[in-house]
Formats: sequence, C-alpha cells, structure tokens
Amino acid sequence: MKVIKWSVLTVMFIAVNPLFAESSVFIGATTSRPANVWTEAMLTGNGNMGIMMFGNPYNETIVLNHCKLYLPVGSREIVHDLAGSMPEFKKAGLEAGANGPAVVHKMMLEKTKQRIIGTDSFHPAFFLKLSMTQQSENPTKYKMTEDFTTGELKVNWFDEHGGWERKIFVSRPDNVAVMEINGPKGKVGCSLSMDIKHKLVKSEIKAADGYMSAHVVYVRGKGGYDSLIRVVTDGGKIEYKDGQAIISGANRVLLLMQVKNWRTPLPKEQSEAWAFSPENPYFGPGHKTNHLPDMNKELAKLSTSYKKLFKSHRKIHGELFSRVKLDLNGGADRNATTEELLDRAAKEDHASLALLERMYDACRYLIICSSGERPSNLQGIWTGTWSTAWSGDYTLDSNIQLEIQSLMSCNMPELMESYFDLVESWLPDCRLNAKKFYGCRGVVSNARASNVCLLLHWGRWPGEQLISCMGWMAHFFYDYYQFTGDKEFLAKRAIPLMKEVVLFYEDLLAGTEDENGKYRFFMSYSPENVLAANATFDIGVTKAMLTYLIKSCEMLSIEKENVKKWKTMLAKMPPYQINEKGEYQEWAWPGVKENLDHRHHSQFLPLYQFCEIDRDRTPDLWKAAGVVFENKLQAYTKKRDDNPITHGLINQAQCAARLGRSDVVYDVLSRFTIKRYVNQNFMMAYMPGWGAGFGFDPVGSIPDIVNNSLLFMWDKTLDVLPALPEQWPEGSIKGILLRDQVKLNGLFWKKSGKHIEMSLTSKIKQDITLRLADGNEIESVKIIKGSGRIKKISNRKNCYRLSLNANEEVLLKIKR
Repeated sequence: MKVIKWSVLTVMFIAVNPLFAESSVFIGATTSRPANVWTEAMLTGNGNMGIMMFGNPYNETIVLNHCKLYLPVGSREIVHDLAGSMPEFKKAGLEAGANGPAVVHKMMLEKTKQRIIGTDSFHPAFFLKLSMTQQSENPTKYKMTEDFTTGELKVNWFDEHGGWERKIFVSRPDNVAVMEINGPKGKVGCSLSMDIKHKLVKSEIKAADGYMSAHVVYVRGKGGYDSLIRVVTDGGKIEYKDGQAIISGANRVLLLMQVKNWRTPLPKEQSEAWAFSPENPYFGPGHKTNHLPDMNKELAKLSTSYKKLFKSHRKIHGELFSRVKLDLNGGADRNATTEELLDRAAKEDHASLALLERMYDACRYLIICSSGERPSNLQGIWTGTWSTAWSGDYTLDSNIQLEIQSLMSCNMPELMESYFDLVESWLPDCRLNAKKFYGCRGVVSNARASNVCLLLHWGRWPGEQLISCMGWMAHFFYDYYQFTGDKEFLAKRAIPLMKEVVLFYEDLLAGTEDENGKYRFFMSYSPENVLAANATFDIGVTKAMLTYLIKSCEMLSIEKENVKKWKTMLAKMPPYQINEKGEYQEWAWPGVKENLDHRHHSQFLPLYQFCEIDRDRTPDLWKAAGVVFENKLQAYTKKRDDNPITHGLINQAQCAARLGRSDVVYDVLSRFTIKRYVNQNFMMAYMPGWGAGFGFDPVGSIPDIVNNSLLFMWDKTLDVLPALPEQWPEGSIKGILLRDQVKLNGLFWKKSGKHIEMSLTSKIKQDITLRLADGNEIESVKIIKGSGRIKKISNRKNCYRLSLNANEEVLLKIKR
C-alpha cells in the first residue's frame, strides 16, 4: 500500500503553524511504580506476537502471546440441521408478528435442546520467569517505559552495584522478540525458566546448548504450538538445570524469542462438520508436527546485535506510528508520567489535554502492536491468564467492529489485511451455517468466533437470531474501497463477499412480504437486547449491503441482472419507524417499546456506520435519531455507574460525533481517564477497576472518534469540525485518511474553531461538498494554494462546492 508523499507545500504549511512543531517530549507511557499484575504490564508486539512485561527490578515476568493461540476445550462442534424445518419456523414467525423471533427461538430450542457452546479461549504461549542474581533492598530511580514511536519497552534502576537496564521489542521484519539485559560489567546474572501449565496442554520444556524450548500439544485436538528462546551472553557462563538457564558473570544477555502455532489437518471426510471423539485423528496429542528444528535454524541466522535488530524494526514501526499526529496544545503536562496524569484526572475529575493526546497516541500504538496475521481480539494480542474473560475471542455483534474501527482513518490501510484474511477464513463455516441451519444459500456467521465460526453460540441466549453480523463485517470491505479507491479489491474481494451476504437474505426473506410488499424479518435480533421482529439493526445492515452492491456493480458495469434483483429487494425493505415521541425506533414494528437504557446502540448503525441517515438527505430521520439519542443518553447515564461497559460508551461517542454532540464526545473520552478505565500501560479495562483483563473496544475506536469529531467524509461531503469539544480551543491534526480517496495533510484550528486552515490532497479529480455544522455560519473560504475552486452552494446552508484536482494539494483558510 503506497502512502501519499507530502509535498513542499505541506511541509511549509505545517511549519508555519506552531502546533505542528516537533517536540522532544517522550511519546509513550512512563511509570515509576513497578507493575505487580499482568493487567498493569507494559505492552508491545509486532501483530503476530505480543509481549507483556511486569514485576519488580529483580524478579520479572515476560509473557509471550501469539495471535493464533486459542485453547481447544473439546466441544462438540456440530451445526444443527434445521433446513427442513425452516418453512415451519417461517410460517410460525410470520403469524406471530412482532413476537415472531421469540416464537421461532422457542421452537428451535425445543427441536434441538441446544446449550450454548463457548468459543476456544485465547491463551498465553508461555511465562518467562526472570530472577536477577544481584539483588538489593534499596533500588533507586526505577523507571519503566513503553515507547509508542518505536515499540520498545525499557526498565531502568540503580543500586549499590551500579546501573541496570532491561529492554525488549518484537521485530516486525524478523518476527522475533528481542530482549537485552544490561548491567555493571561482569555482574549480569539471572535465572530463566519457562512456565506453561494447564490441564488441556502437554508441554515438553527443555534447556540446553544456548536454547530453551517448549513443544506444546493441545490435549483435545486441533494442533499446538512451539516456543523457542535463544540465549546469548557477552562473557560469563550458562548452566542448565531442571529446564532452567542460569547465567552468571556476563556483561550483557540477549534473548531471541519466537512462537509458531500449528494445526492438525482436517480429514477430508469431515469437511463439513466434525465432533469431538478420542478416535478422531484430528484430536489428541499424537500429531508429530514440530517447528522447533526450523525455528532453531531461523534464530541461529539472526544477528546478535540488539542495536542492529532494533534499527530495522523501529523504521517500520515508527513509520506506521508517525503518519498521524494530534496536537491539542498539551503543554508542560506532556512531561508528566502516566500515573501522574491519571492520578490527577481522577482527583480533579478532569482529563488534561496532554492526557487526551497521549491516550490518542496510545490507542494507535496498541492497534499497531496487535495487528499482524490477525486483527486485535477482545484482548488486543495480550493475556496473562489461561482463563481469559469472554474467551478473549472475536465477538462479532459489535466488538470486532470496534477493534478495527480506527485503522483506515488513522492511515494504516495495509493493516486491514489481517481483518480481511480472518473474515475470509471463516467463510466455509459461514456457508455451512447458512445451508444446514437456515436452509439458505450464502453466508451467515456465529455470534462469536476463535478457532471456528460455526453456529454454536446459542441456546437460552438467542444468538441464532443474530443474522446480520457478517453483513456488518462486510461493511469494512466496502469501506476500504471508499478510502482507497482500489477497484481490484472491490471487484475480487468486497463484491463477492457482499453477494454471499445478500444471497442469504434473499433466501431467508423470500415469501415474507406483507400487504404492502415489504419484507418482514421473522428472525431478527437487535444485539443482546430483546427479541422482536424487524430490528432496525437487521434492516440497516441489509440495506447497506444492497446499496453497496448496486452502487459498486453499476460503477464497474457488471452483474446487470443481479442489480435489477437487488433493486427490487431494496424496494421491499421495511421503512424505519418514528414513534409518537419523535424517536427513531430500534424495531421497525409499531408498538414495540424502546429499551433506552441498553448499552448497545445497534439502531444507530445507519447513522454513524453506514451514513444512510444524514442531516441534509434524510432530515426527518436525522432529527428523530437526535431525539432518541438524547433520550437514550439520559436513560443510560442514570445507570452507567452500575453498568459502565466500554462498548456502550464508545457507541455513545460514535453517535455523538456524527450528530455534532461535542459535549458527549468529550464526556466519554474524559470518562475513560477519570473513572480509571485506563491502566498505566494505556490499555483499557472493560469496566473500571476490573482486574479480569483488557477491553480493546475503546482502544480500537477512540482515535477514529477523535478523527470523526474533527473531520468526517462520506459520499463526497466533508464535515469540518462537526463535533469539536469546546475544551479543545486550539489544536491541529495531520495525516488522517478520509473517504473518497482524500488525505488530510493538516488541519489547524484556533479560537474554538473560528479560524481554520486545512490542507487536502485528493488522489482523483473530483468535486466535494464542504459543510459546517448547523449554527456555524461560514464568513469566508479562501484557497491559499492550489488550483482548486471554491463556490458557495446557494440552496444549502453552510455548504460550499470544492473542486479538487488529482494529486494536487489544496490549502484552505476558513473563517466563521
């Protein structure tokens, strides 16, 4: 993926604005308090492997994670064959009206006696226990850092022996974790041991001849993984005892660490579905796959110079991180440690500008570190327990969407490949779900996934009614095209996926038309809410898929017959409902009561995700969305201290950014710091004070919320400062990507957005609409540099037509 290069004009523009000035301030997390538990560990990673470092100066634990390690629990993973019963279910569901999904759910339970089958759980590869030989009761000047710009973790301290340092990173080019231990010459000594203990794994741990290794086999099948550590010393000696490496008298120690997973091939005769059985060759510890010999050769070839290995890594990591910069004029507070900023925020009930800047950067850092072969899961790429909350899996009814939300706007399009590859890997399972369970063609996903995406996670919880997760996930395939303009990707990957999603709806909804010719969603579920027909969530996702397909295929002049069919389907979609209170309803069925205090905001997808609802194109729905948002905000605010789940708050902020509710945007962002969601490593807890693990939803979404509050582009309409918090009177942002193939080179505002300077580059020649929020009259718009043209749109308030030439930078000055 090529990144648009900045021109001389851009550099000049940045240089004349003081808020773009480069700073020597350390950009990262810093603490003078040792991390005692894994949730406080400093974090790094290369997208494939994640490192956690915690402990005290003399006894530290390094946890190495791998993005593909999910512990098989041995569940019977068989999708029920209900295809033959679907006509019966459909008839009963339609006759039950609004209660149809509940009736169908009960019938399915009675027929199957289904119990919820959980997903295989994300787990650590190993715990490396490190104990220093030279210890002291009085270490001083302890400092631990997490460098966002390089991906390096460091621990430094002093004692009567001298100065000590441990540092570690995970190399992107070499796919290896590299750790160096430094201290007084000839006094560096430590013991190293690998800890892998769980009843569902069999591990062979060895230490000899400069290496420590672990060959791990899953007891209940699907494969296992191998871990290898190469131990290199400068001076001194190494002894091996009971699986430990004991080092003494060295000048420094270098560790090269790697993990590789392996899967047992699925037998051809079980290509559709398989079940746990001791006789099944797909299960059990007997498989002979072992990557250790090859890993040994790989690590033996690597340089033993930490400096050299780090140089090649930091170039790649640093380039990704430096593409975007937010400056809120944080000032001297930028020099404070993480705990100082967080302690002050909690005490003063106020998040400093420097803390918000750092949180924005931290989220981007953690996204980079956990996006590689796979995208971030519920934990990112880190866990310090074998019993990870919610399995640390991919939860598909809102969480995975939040975890990847910022990748495009934060100018990291190449990292989306991890997401695309994961979703496409699930398609065989999703075709089986549609065929066996629903009797439909196309694809439909499970609600949760890790090693498989088979339709298993339902029972008393009606996950089988959750028919639109795959459509929501497919949205990001089309959105990638909207940002990049990559027509080959659109034709070969996005359109085929969306066709399969729509094919499922075509079969499921056939014969459900009411007296007005509109479809009725007799199976329908607004995620994790109550069951009722015609969930706006399902209608919105289906309409988005149809709209994207029609628009894409007409542009490419393909699928002419299908386009006709899709347009007919689109015309049959039930309209969204506005009730007597003026609220845009969560269920498009008269009389279904709103559940305002629920954490999910699923009915708002057509507003903030698919942008079907717009203030100019659909003013009635826009107004109604604002009404129900305010009512939901008030209802949820009353109970959020009792139910303060992160994804509910993030959904709030996503809606607020679109609706121009800057007060809510600021409140949510501040709340994460004030209420102690944020750990000293800047990873978020799922709930305040929750010690069970991480919650990656806000991490994956906060940068995008900030970006959307400052600039938002959809369908060639650019909203400028649509939700700028009044607490950010002066600031700048550079490098973000906008839809319609536009890059923001720089945006600078002062006096609460009264004066705006903006530099844009479009990859194509096009006209876009420049729009300010209601109540913000534009006094003047001038093009300072570039040959583009600007003209006021006479029949639209606060709107200007901006003509952009391909690959030419345009510098605008706006006064309001």
